[in-house]
Amino acid sequence: MCRIVGGINFDHENFSQDTLTAMTNSLIHGGPDGGGTLINENLGFGHRRLSIIDLSDAASQPMESDKWIITFNGEIYNFREIKNILKELGTSFKTNSDTEVIISAFDYWGKEAVERFRGMFAFAIFNKQNRVLTLCRDRFGVKPLYIYKKKNLFLFSSEIRAFHQHEKFDKSLDLSGLPHFFQKGYFDSDSCIFKYVSKLKPGTFLDISSHGKMEYSKYWNPKDFYGKAQENKSLNEVLADLEAQLIESFKLRLVSDVEVGILLSGGIDSSLVTALLQKDSPKPIRTYTIGFKDKEFNEADIASEIASQIGTNHSTLYCKSDDFIDIIPLLPEIYDEPFGDASAIPTYLVSSFARKDVKVVLSGDGGDELFGGYLKYIFAIKAKGILRIPFFLRYILNRLLLKVSSNHIIAISNIPGLKKIKQFSNRFFKFREVLLSRNIDDVLDRSSNFLSTKDAETFTGKKTKYNSAKIKPKKNQNMSYFGLKDIDRYLPNDILTKVDRASMFVGLEAREPFLDPEIAEFSFKIDDSFMCNKSLGGKFLLKKILEKYVDPKLINRPKQGFTIPLEDWLKGLLKEEVFSIENDLNFFEVFDLDRNFYGKVIRSFYNNKGRYNPYFIWFVYCLYNWKKKWLEK
Repeated sequence: MCRIVGGINFDHENFSQDTLTAMTNSLIHGGPDGGGTLINENLGFGHRRLSIIDLSDAASQPMESDKWIITFNGEIYNFREIKNILKELGTSFKTNSDTEVIISAFDYWGKEAVERFRGMFAFAIFNKQNRVLTLCRDRFGVKPLYIYKKKNLFLFSSEIRAFHQHEKFDKSLDLSGLPHFFQKGYFDSDSCIFKYVSKLKPGTFLDISSHGKMEYSKYWNPKDFYGKAQENKSLNEVLADLEAQLIESFKLRLVSDVEVGILLSGGIDSSLVTALLQKDSPKPIRTYTIGFKDKEFNEADIASEIASQIGTNHSTLYCKSDDFIDIIPLLPEIYDEPFGDASAIPTYLVSSFARKDVKVVLSGDGGDELFGGYLKYIFAIKAKGILRIPFFLRYILNRLLLKVSSNHIIAISNIPGLKKIKQFSNRFFKFREVLLSRNIDDVLDRSSNFLSTKDAETFTGKKTKYNSAKIKPKKNQNMSYFGLKDIDRYLPNDILTKVDRASMFVGLEAREPFLDPEIAEFSFKIDDSFMCNKSLGGKFLLKKILEKYVDPKLINRPKQGFTIPLEDWLKGLLKEEVFSIENDLNFFEVFDLDRNFYGKVIRSFYNNKGRYNPYFIWFVYCLYNWKKKWLEK
């Protein structure tokens, strides 16, 4: 696990050693164990190393052979199996690293070698013979890879921060992604805050010729598996096959020359990873949880009880509000593109906590998308009946519901202790969202927006664009259809971005055992009747397997998520800062935002008199702090 950087001067000047060194060293937090650079005429390659596999100097990067140069970030978990195949074909090896296996695999199979890789990776590999540079990113986008292209300069990096070290980096902004950011809290795959920066999409190659021709190609796309025939198996057969598949994938993620721990949140996914690995482990696995003093947000007690039943070596870090507030100034340093997922704060804290003992951790990310875990999936299925009503009738009903004052419902639901009324309030607004939706896709988008499309467009003065996976839905949309849309957008740009940056900022490698191509392809073939159960809700299969190892009472409870008391912070410790943003005219000018709209929102929010939620205000706050860090140097 590492950080990579590099580029090409298409004006054919040699790549500057000083610039390359500065770009490489800007990523030292993600590779504290060593670093290296290599220049081949007008190409530069940089690498910062976090030593996980083959700790010797022989495995250092950039790595060069007679034909290839590579700088690689990630892990190929099945590299030993591939290495054995290559040995049988006559290849010899000098190291025990997976990096050398990539070079040899490309030497023998070309780009088709990637289809054999089970892992998380982003790498740049250069063919010295035809002088073609190939960039590649893993299937799900676990590892990041950014591209900068303007005129005769091409750069790539694991993080945008490295581009700032190049004297020709143009910081011109692209504001087209802001409506999406203010609705979701992250920039989508098709947008970036900087005009000349883009993201290499998951499962994609980019070939760059010596003349500057850029050619993209897709080597893996999850939508290719959507709609294929589902296996006709009984529940017990599906459970047995799935458990065997999970165990194989989870164990594969243990390949390491250093100790591996697990981030145990107390949720279904991380608990299942822990249970299946601990049962065959010769010693207790280290597990880590972060706890809150506020019981409404705390899952640490549940996680501790699950750890006790499974038999792990468990550690819990309890945090106060002050601990979280101390991290907020770090966020724009950790996330060098505006990022608003507030759970980044506990993710960073638990990563820092685990790093005191281990250099590698496993998480449960991906289980929700692959096995129907999000409540919005179930909500969308239930909404089908409402959508059968003609839209004009639903529009009239919505107008009638407007007579039920939103302010009254919000005011009542804010009374402490009235959880049932809060639930009714949520359902009331969700019901109105369905009434105004045109189709299931619209329901899913509305249910995950923190600001309405109309308000986002008012605030930014720009149209909202959604470029999610173009999937032709089945006549009866199902869980796999919903999951594919999140795998295309939400998973790589929010969840995996959050975990990668937070963990790598403290030099910790985070692995996602659910995000294996074989598990994904297996899940797409599972019938919906096995995905969701009336009594157990979503992730029915995962819960049934976990019940073999953990008390069902700890499993069958409402999904909580990795949440924080954001509203309390905004109305307390951060209130003065939130109001001060309104006075910064330059902020609204730089991003072309409606200052009057912002003033209306914050006054409505702090007076408990409107429909605006704390997340939108938090997104503005994150953008404001990001600007101070990256645009005011």
